[in-house]
Amino acid sequence: MSVYKPKGWTSFDVVAKLKPTLVPRPTKIGHAGTLDPLAEGVLIVLTDNDTKRQAEFMAMEKEYRATIAFGVSSPTYDLEGPLTFFEPKMRVEELQQKLQEVIPSFIGTINQQVPAYSAVKVQGQRLYKVARRGDPASLPSREVSIHSITVDKFDSITIEGAAFPTINLTIKCGKGTYIRSLASDLGQAVGVPAVLTNLVRTRVGDFDISNSMNAK
Repeated sequence: MSVYKPKGWTSFDVVAKLKPTLVPRPTKIGHAGTLDPLAEGVLIVLTDNDTKRQAEFMAMEKEYRATIAFGVSSPTYDLEGPLTFFEPKMRVEELQQKLQEVIPSFIGTINQQVPAYSAVKVQGQRLYKVARRGDPASLPSREVSIHSITVDKFDSITIEGAAFPTINLTIKCGKGTYIRSLASDLGQAVGVPAVLTNLVRTRVGDFDISNSMNAK
């Protein structure tokens, strides 16, 4: 089933909320493709025999709407971590032009570094647990497929009383793609630190946000 995960909930929160409400009550329940707590949108919840098809659902194309702010950095690559602010050494128009130039280089099969604050395991330990302890960790890279990136609009956002330029993107990609990492990488490509400020997963395969059940 396709469920709308609200912002602020973990993917596990959605599963735990649904399990006692389903009739008949499932023996097994899980999900296919984690969404970060600050993200919202389509989460595929699987029950009983469908849990065996998790890999099939995770392999489906994902579509996201993302907002990325420039002039801000965070160790989590989003607004969840402590923020550091920078004064961009270029005009907004120049930043926008550079973004239009570099975005095509991120389409296709690319190597993407896994965020330090993620659930990926390295030497048996979750990276986010290592990061929270302040221990250094070697971050793995992996190949991901980004099928398309569409620029929807340029705008701005106010964070702690200051305005920062933003870009709104629609991204279609394969499994394992971290949109937070893409935000940080775009910032590095144009020479201005960047963080993800909003993320909505609008589609997984044929499961669309407009037909998703509300988890609340």
